[in-house]
Amino acid sequence: MYKKFNYSAIGVGVLRASILTVICVLVYSLVTSYFPFSDAVTSVFLVIATLASVVYGAIYATLKMGSKGWLVGLLVAVFYMLILYIVSLCFGNDLALGGKDVVRLILALAAGSLSGMLGVNL
Repeated sequence: MYKKFNYSAIGVGVLRASILTVICVLVYSLVTSYFPFSDAVTSVFLVIATLASVVYGAIYATLKMGSKGWLVGLLVAVFYMLILYIVSLCFGNDLALGGKDVVRLILALAAGSLSGMLGVNL
């Protein structure tokens, strides 16, 4: 009656989201090497890139699973943000989460859940 929970779909969704983030950051770094932007623009771009990556990864994983979209999207968002947090720690960020980080986490969780629901219905 119910499908088995496919953890590899979640892993591939997180991997695809991470690859999309790397591509977005590389393109943004190339653009900023020629046209410098303010810190506010950079912050907004990073939030948009994070949310777009979570949406893409959650929809991909949910399409592969076929059910439980909100849960799959939520798990993709959690693991994606965990990987992003670990990578930022490796590059010298603080261990504590700031206000912007908490807002980004909440937005990513909401986007993941909603994208998972959308992915089930595609």
